[in-house]
Amino acid sequence: MLKSVSLFRGVDDEGLKSVLGCISAEFNVVEKESIILLAGDKPRHVGVVLMGLIHIVREDYDGNSSLLAVLTSGDVFAEALCFAGVDESPVTVIADVDSVVMLMDFKRILQTCPNACPFHRMLIENMLGLIAGKNLMLQSHMEILSLKSVRARVLRYLESFVPKHGCEITIPLSREGLANYLCVDRSALSHELAKMKKDGLIDYRKNKFVLS
Repeated sequence: MLKSVSLFRGVDDEGLKSVLGCISAEFNVVEKESIILLAGDKPRHVGVVLMGLIHIVREDYDGNSSLLAVLTSGDVFAEALCFAGVDESPVTVIADVDSVVMLMDFKRILQTCPNACPFHRMLIENMLGLIAGKNLMLQSHMEILSLKSVRARVLRYLESFVPKHGCEITIPLSREGLANYLCVDRSALSHELAKMKKDGLIDYRKNKFVLS
């Protein structure tokens, strides 16, 4: 499982064992709705989702929460916060279902091994690539939210899956989660989805979608 995580790309079995010990990796079972990182706390660990579903949410001053990202198996979180050196996390990381995560000491990631092993250098290079990728994802989310209609936001979101999954898509969001991610009213979203299906643009059942 860990070898498929982009953070460890290029690291072989022996190198992976060495790196995990070097960065003080900890494996944790996280129950549904348990908080992994609370907004306001200082981020100290980079996490990897090994199983389950993790949400990144932000709350405004009125207590309204917005879903910023949904993480599934293999996804990495909190790396940008750690690299930025923020003292207070602006977001909360929470388990949407019972999950398993691996937490790594960020300081140990930055400090290369005394023997300067190539696998640790590879880890840092992969981490920088992940941060760049997350920046592109954030830009994509901002692009979606800049669209004025519910239909346009839905189509842009679904189309983002096409390069990897084709026109038959399973999204990692419930209907409520999708409405939250798109920043639209849930009833308005359901109404628009029904209209899009009637117009022949999409077909769907629960979180499975087919783009026409």
